[in-house]
Amino acid sequence: MRNCDDGSHGNRVAAATAASVTHKPRAVTRLAVFDYYFGIYHARRRGRRIAVGLVVAALGAVGGALFATDTAYVVGLGAVVLGTWYAQPAAKRLLVPAPWSPQRWNYAPLAKGIDWEAVDDWLDLGSGTGRSLVGPAPAVDDARVTALDPFDGRVIAGNDPERARHNAATAGLDATPVRGDAARLPVATGSQDAVTACRLLHDLSRGDAEATLSEARRVLRSDGTLGVLELAATHEETDDPLGYWSELVTAAGFTIVASGSVERRDERYFYLIGEIHGG
Repeated sequence: MRNCDDGSHGNRVAAATAASVTHKPRAVTRLAVFDYYFGIYHARRRGRRIAVGLVVAALGAVGGALFATDTAYVVGLGAVVLGTWYAQPAAKRLLVPAPWSPQRWNYAPLAKGIDWEAVDDWLDLGSGTGRSLVGPAPAVDDARVTALDPFDGRVIAGNDPERARHNAATAGLDATPVRGDAARLPVATGSQDAVTACRLLHDLSRGDAEATLSEARRVLRSDGTLGVLELAATHEETDDPLGYWSELVTAAGFTIVASGSVERRDERYFYLIGEIHGG
């Protein structure tokens, strides 16, 4: 297995499956902008905020025009300003990330740092609509892929197994979606070559994040690899998000062989690649 920093690994890497699927040809990079649709993140929460802001602004405008007094105009204008101010942050973030963008730049450390040629079985935790499958796909050689997620739509509007399967297939992967809990994996012990968890752990409680990492260790083969991609949104306040995530990964029984961060505009992600202690 190769270290993402110095290329010194020799272990097998990838992720494994809870179901039997046939091998696929090497993943193909698609160039069309709208080949993919990954859904809208936090659509309900952001949509509610936008709706409330627009209602307040509309009531202000209508009230000012209806009563047509100086006081009504001032109050109405204030309501328009307040409603617009309240709705603006959610409106600006509604299509961030863009639902059609694979965002491969932030998955690049996992694509480069895992020896995908040695991967037979790849288990991706928290796959959602498949962005974490599509991101590394060009580097994946010939793997059985399992995409595990609750598929409940609470975080991503349009989150369902068929959407994940379709996006993965568009990227050249034959993925089997499995509905399940990352903290209680329905996967056999020692059945995986690689497990990835991208932008997942921060959405869980600390206890469930720790359980997820322990489960990842359980299902990995002795020479397997863990890949983690995370935000700065840790469970506890800290000035060192990478150190925080490193502590959780190490405590689960992994040796971190590569770590760092990638950044574009105002987005920053932290990555870690780990091997099993004594593997």
